[in-house]
Amino acid sequence: MILKASDGRAGDIEVLESLLKEEITDDQRRGIETELYTIRKGAKGERETAHILDRTYGHSERVAVIHDLRLPDGLGGYVQFDHLLLHSFLKRVAVLETKNFSGRISKNDHDEWCVWYQNRRQPVDIPNPVAQADRAARLLELWLKAHKHSAAFRRVEGWVIVPPTCKIDRTRIGTGTRIVKVDNFHDRWTDDVSFADATGFFTALSAGQLGAVAAQLASQHVPAAYAWRKRFGLGDVSSPQATTTHAPEPENVIAEQDVEIDTARGPFAEAAILPPEGQPIEECRDTATMVADPPPAPDNHAGDAKPWAPDQGKGGLVQERDGASAKAGALKPVIEGISERVLPDGRIAFLAKPGTPAAEQLTAACKGRAIWNPRFRNWLCSTERAAEIRDALVAQPAGEPS
Repeated sequence: MILKASDGRAGDIEVLESLLKEEITDDQRRGIETELYTIRKGAKGERETAHILDRTYGHSERVAVIHDLRLPDGLGGYVQFDHLLLHSFLKRVAVLETKNFSGRISKNDHDEWCVWYQNRRQPVDIPNPVAQADRAARLLELWLKAHKHSAAFRRVEGWVIVPPTCKIDRTRIGTGTRIVKVDNFHDRWTDDVSFADATGFFTALSAGQLGAVAAQLASQHVPAAYAWRKRFGLGDVSSPQATTTHAPEPENVIAEQDVEIDTARGPFAEAAILPPEGQPIEECRDTATMVADPPPAPDNHAGDAKPWAPDQGKGGLVQERDGASAKAGALKPVIEGISERVLPDGRIAFLAKPGTPAAEQLTAACKGRAIWNPRFRNWLCSTERAAEIRDALVAQPAGEPS
């Protein structure tokens, strides 16, 4: 299941390209062109990695996929996760750091890393990518512990992902080092399974619980904002392009509706207990007792959820509480037993009565196209995906797989 897609860097590229058209010095031009090259190359690597991960795990109910997540680190800064994979059955989390190197990556006896490029006599020194991935993994471990999810995931590991064309000097970098080509990652990740991992069959999170934990993570995403003009020493202009902010794509993020998270105080300020399947998550600060309310009727509540929106004043994400905010649209029948409505954030919610053939038909049509929201028992998707789901529902008789 895919909980969050990448924010992308199109906004930054557009702003930097516009700066090149202004009257700037040669040094400023070189700096901007170098930044553009770095952004484009990095974005290309992350995009290719995301494509392979989505193809591999997008339809899985045991693996939650989150791309391009940025969380406060509790120290006044932020930690950036290129890709996260949460495996409920193996009880493992993979923190993937993408490096789009085109040469041969190596290191020396002092653990100093470099990349050898063709037609270059000397290598290019680089920061230790494995240590970078491990640092990010440790911060995610703290987040899981603070939110009392650490029992659900025994291992949190950092991995460095390089493109298939990159060469890894295995004479210097041992096979046990977690740096792999993207097309070999799945086999490497699932090969190293211990007995403790295998027992996850009996205690693994359900698909709904896994989605709730991943959605809680995605809801704390803080979009990055870059003051490019200031960075390159250009004068301020009264233009909306002076600073770019990457907002998460609403059709690919399910906001955690039941757990209020104040990211202004850091990601480790509040703790939440994960309830059994079918029960909503309630915020538990001072007790380990689960408080569960009866599950709400989807038809009555699917439109009451407030979307998560960036609060630039606090630098975090907070839930809208304005009573005058937009309401969800009216329910519209799609086929017998299945309805849809437009949510305030523009997404489409598909609903069907649980336990009916229509619900099974809707599930089959939505898998791989929409995201299940366990809180309101509905499927959420973008308007483009909604058209595909409608076509699948109309074309497929009830009771048969899509």
